[in-house]
Parts: sequence; C-alpha cells; structure tokens
Amino acid sequence: MHGKAPEQETLHESGGTRSDTGPTTRGNRELRLAQIILAAQQAFQEDGYAGFGARGVAGRVGITLGNLQYYFRTKEELLRVALETYVRQIVKDHSAIANQSGVGPTRRCSELVDRVFHDINETDMPKFLLELWAFAQHEPYAAELVEEMHSEYRSSFAKLLAEIHPTLTNEQRLVRASILVVQMAGLVIANHFGRDSDKDFTEFVRLTRRIAKMITSLSQQELEGSVPSHDSSRHQANSKGGAHSRVLGSEEHVKHGLFELSLRQAGQDAPYYRPTVQGKRREVKINEIISSAANLLATEGYANFTLARVAEELGIPRSALKNYFPTHEDLLRSTIVALVNTYLDRYADMGRPTGKPAMERLREIVDDAFEEVRDPRICQFEFELLALAQHSDITLELLRRLYTAYRAIYVDLVREIDASATARECHARARLIAAQMEGAIILMSGSRKQPPDVDRVFELMRAITIRLAHGNIAAKEAA
Repeated sequence: MHGKAPEQETLHESGGTRSDTGPTTRGNRELRLAQIILAAQQAFQEDGYAGFGARGVAGRVGITLGNLQYYFRTKEELLRVALETYVRQIVKDHSAIANQSGVGPTRRCSELVDRVFHDINETDMPKFLLELWAFAQHEPYAAELVEEMHSEYRSSFAKLLAEIHPTLTNEQRLVRASILVVQMAGLVIANHFGRDSDKDFTEFVRLTRRIAKMITSLSQQELEGSVPSHDSSRHQANSKGGAHSRVLGSEEHVKHGLFELSLRQAGQDAPYYRPTVQGKRREVKINEIISSAANLLATEGYANFTLARVAEELGIPRSALKNYFPTHEDLLRSTIVALVNTYLDRYADMGRPTGKPAMERLREIVDDAFEEVRDPRICQFEFELLALAQHSDITLELLRRLYTAYRAIYVDLVREIDASATARECHARARLIAAQMEGAIILMSGSRKQPPDVDRVFELMRAITIRLAHGNIAAKEAA
C-alpha cells in the first residue's frame, strides 16, 4: 500500500494504551462494534484513504486507541471490515429490490434504478465511492470489493433483463446491464461535479429515467437502430496511430505508459511571443516536471504526491524543484491544468464547426473518449483526481471547470444536430452523454468477473449517444 494508507502496525504499538475496561456483555460489544465501523466509514469518506487513521476513528467513537484494539488489532483490519460492511450492505439493499417476489421484472428494474438514483443524489454514497475507487487502484482487497459490487449490479440487471426479454442472449443481457452500471457510475461523477439549476436538474432526472427505461424495454433490433453498420469506429479505437497518442504525447511515451504534458506559459498565445533561450530551457524543464508529477499521481496516488517524492522521481534536490514550483499547491495546480487543457483543447477542436457534419464530429469525440478509458494510467489518474477533489479546493475548482467546459462542447453539438430542442433539453442530453463517457472508466476497472465484450458495450453506448443527440428516446410502456 502506498502513502499514508493504513499501516500494518498494531494500534497498541502506534501509541494507544490498552484499557482493562472492555465491553462486558455481548450486546454492548455488538453496539460498540457497530459504532466503530460506522466511525471508520465516516473517517474514510471525510479524511480519505490517505488521511485515514485509528486515532481519528477512536476519537469519533469517544474511546481510547487501546480500547479500539479490543475490536481491531490493526488499522488495516479496521478499514477492511469497514469497507466490506459498507459495500455489502448497499449491494444487499439494492439486490433486495431486484429480487422482490410478486412484482413484475419491469417494475423491479424501474424501482432499482430509482433507488440507485436516489442514493446517488440524496446520500453521501458518491463521496464514499469516489474515495473507494481511488483506493482500489493501490489496495488489492479494495479492488476486489469494487469488482464484487459492480459484478453484483451487472448480475441483478442481467437477471431482470432475462425476465423482460427472454430471447436475449446472455451476452446481450450482460452488455445492457453493463451500460446501466456505467451510467449509474457516470451519475456519481456528473452529479458531484456538475452544477445545475433546480429546473435543469429536474429535466436531467427525467431524461435519465427515460434512457434507463429505453435500455431495458426496447428489443435488441430497436435498441441497435443507430449502431453503425460498418466497423470503422472499432478500428479507429484500436489504432495505435490514433488521436489518443497525440493527446497524451509521443508514440514512444504511449508505448511505455507515460504522460507527456506541456504547460502553456503566460503569453504563449500572443502572436508576438518569442521565448529566449533561457526561457525555452525553463519551459522544457517545467514540462518534464509536470509530466513526471502526472505519472506519479496516477501510479502512486495522491497520498504520495509531494514535492519531495516528485523531486526524488526526477533525481533532483527538492530545493531545485522549488525554483519552478515553490509549493505543493503550485505543482498540483499546474499538473492538473496541463492535463485539463490538453483534453479541452483537443475536444474543443474536434467539436468546432467545420466541413464535417455535427454527428460525425460527435462520434469522433465519443470514439476518442472510449479509446481514453482503455488506457489504465488515464483511469488511475482520473480516479485519483476525483478522490482528491474531496480534500483539495484547487482540484475541485479545476475539475468543475473541466466538466463545465467538456459538457458545453456536447451542448453545442446537440443543438446543431437537433435544432428543435430547447436549451434545457440540450443541456440535459449533453450532461447525460458526458456522464456516460465518464462512467466508462468503471467498465474497464471493474469487469474481471463476468467480463462483457467491451467493444460491444462501446458500440451500444455509441448508439445510445446518437439517440440522445437526436432526441430519439422512445421506450415501451410496461404491460
């Protein structure tokens, strides 16, 4: 485990004094155990995996570290139980809805979507999941928990789809179920970082439910109505010389799984900008630093993102690094800005009105986004940023800026494709398209059990995106 994640040392060894006045009855012990687990879940959510500590948990419960050791010998054991309890409880609650007796499958599916949607919007579940997804990049048991959770959701939706559409193959059911899970994950991200007025949000909720209903109610032929008959999109996604390598850096950097970023300096966009030789050298060094910082953040997590660790990675003294970035916040902001601008510039250019039809430009952006999530370092980097944004105002500010600008590109494309749509409809459709793209990272990070055909999932997601852009969101009513 990396950074400040829970150590293997015992709580007693970490400074607590063991008390001789432990619980005396089974009832008291179970109550205290529940209090400790709840406090650990809250500490993980609020302090993050990097800041989680037994002392903080004990303080929340109002006991000493020594008393806490009666229940959990190590911080690792405490956190593991807390995470397992949380994940398995929400899965149990949602599975109970999917498995209700005496209720038709269409209604059960609708109720399950509504419950998940409620938990995303009305509880702290998104904060917990954002932290868990990042932690899972570094801790195997957390990765297994995430996999277990997503597998259970896919299984629940697939079983319901089998009842609704008996003629669907197992793979077809799994693909649709995977898309529903992707959309739910995307909503966790979109609703956490996107800001809407009440009326805009109401429209978005209505649209989200209609799309879920469409996915579960339409026949395979109807749902696939917008899937391209050719295979060029898949070829483009798998092409090594595609746009993705140009976004992330040279082909050599892509080959070795490394970021190659550049930070646009003040004045570079001015036509008269002419850097000096010394200025060019400084730019090269700054770009080398932020590229190394991005690689470190993706691979080792935000817990290890420090000036000292970045300097060590570069093989230079910390004092030399501070000549370029005096503080941790300076380096963090510059690293995120470089990556944000790289993607915004790329997608803004792809979405800009040209000789290509708007739908073709939309497909190019969607294909590029799908290619992006095939890259593990991109997924790791995004998971870390999503979690870090809960503890860093700088990160939160930049991610909100990224999401707003990214969604605006989809708004303009939807408006161009469907001129009859109102501004609120364009906004809701664009937000759902963006959420679907964001949620795709879950497909790649949590699909080892019952793995769906990723290419097939992306094809169907592309068809749904086309339907969204056109406003073709028909769904059959339940019998």
